[in-house]
Amino acid sequence: MRVVIRGQASAWCLVLSGVPQGSVLGPLLFLLYVNDIPSRMKCNIKMFADDTKIWKVIFKESDSCELQEDLVRLQEWNKKWLLKFNLDECNMMHVGLSMATQYVMEGWTVMEFV
Repeated sequence: MRVVIRGQASAWCLVLSGVPQGSVLGPLLFLLYVNDIPSRMKCNIKMFADDTKIWKVIFKESDSCELQEDLVRLQEWNKKWLLKFNLDECNMMHVGLSMATQYVMEGWTVMEFV
């Protein structure tokens, strides 16, 4: 990838992830690429650009298991389409009473609440 402004081009740079800024087709192609994710999830999901949020009201252990199963489904989708998740940006927001819960993505505990 490189940037061209007023006929002047930067040096080529290898870009391994993301959608190039200023691309006309990039965002559309990315949306088509990730469009099937919601159909795989059992929990609630919201997607905006390259940001995905899944959530579940946790009343009992089976609710927590269902959320973990959706994380596994995301990992399976990830492996199939070779799109890497940034695990450093994976977070959990807990509202309400605490329940001992641990969530794992790609063998890494990304969310933990005790």
